[in-house]
Amino acid sequence: MKIRFLGNPELQAMRLPMALIGCLVTSAALACSTVALGPDEMTLVAYSYDTSATGAGFVVVNPAGANRTSIMEEEPAQWQSAYGSITFNQLGVGMPTAGMNTAGLAISLMWNDDAEFPPVADRSVVNELEFIQFLLDRAGSVAEAISLIDEVGVQALVPIHYFLADSSGNTAALTPTREGLAIQSGIDMPVRALTNSSYDHLVEGLAGFTGFGGHTPIPPASKAVDPGSLARFAITADAAQSREMVSVGEAFDVLTSVENPQTRWQIVFAPGDQMVHFRLADQTAHHEIDMSAVDFACHSAPLAANLTELSGDRVNLTFQPIEIGPLTDVLGQVLEGFVDATGLSPEIAVPLASAQLGAVSCRF
Repeated sequence: MKIRFLGNPELQAMRLPMALIGCLVTSAALACSTVALGPDEMTLVAYSYDTSATGAGFVVVNPAGANRTSIMEEEPAQWQSAYGSITFNQLGVGMPTAGMNTAGLAISLMWNDDAEFPPVADRSVVNELEFIQFLLDRAGSVAEAISLIDEVGVQALVPIHYFLADSSGNTAALTPTREGLAIQSGIDMPVRALTNSSYDHLVEGLAGFTGFGGHTPIPPASKAVDPGSLARFAITADAAQSREMVSVGEAFDVLTSVENPQTRWQIVFAPGDQMVHFRLADQTAHHEIDMSAVDFACHSAPLAANLTELSGDRVNLTFQPIEIGPLTDVLGQVLEGFVDATGLSPEIAVPLASAQLGAVSCRF
């Protein structure tokens, strides 16, 4: 699988194997956790992103009314965005790790060794991170997202799965299998949480814990160790049992209970209030984004805030047009952090950034 380098004829002959991008995600998404907390209409979605390398990246404003083209070389998908979104991106523009759109749909990814994307047949394609952006651009709810998943094929070599939640409190787990995406939602998703194992296996293991039919105590929080997938699922499932109102602070407390030495970002999405709260590693204050105050109009360049430039003080973010220089710098940091796993030189950051910026345009 290869990436097209758009907008620069001198780069057209260069190709970046998707397997190497896959290695990046492999190393980055080691122990992520997502849980939906509180009553349906006031659900908070809490997400922990853990990586063994760097926490560098961007908070990106993705515009409504934009034309997008996948950066994949073979049969790249093309679509138009119906919704604006705020996303957290480590591997550049259009390839988010997590995000929420203006309709209140939130999506996050997690590593899952059992996931296996099906072969792509007779469909245009996106990569596994662009798939998140595709759904945020097009879907206003979990049900709408599910209805769109067969419109594109996902070319991927990395086993990840997805957690979805919306402003009505509906959730879904999407797990790639050889036959297609397995979907747990509604009555098939009794626990609104997901970690790094397939959902059915997690629910089966949960039955051994106190409060869920078994006798094993819920694991205590300890940042000194890396709680495994089932342990984190038990912790988040226990927190999600109550459907009483949960504050943003309490949601961060749940994330604290599953953090480990590799935790880099902790994010709380509030779909009903259109608020995004997050904090970075070793910071106690959290930053917040009021999406109702964000400019989601399409501009000549996407708007973003560089996570490496944020201080530990609580601030309202200022979004500026992203330029290829800072984007390349951050991509270089991320690539450098994973060079031992990939053998991929940070020099590839320049054509990758160019491809990403060339893949989105305004619709006039």
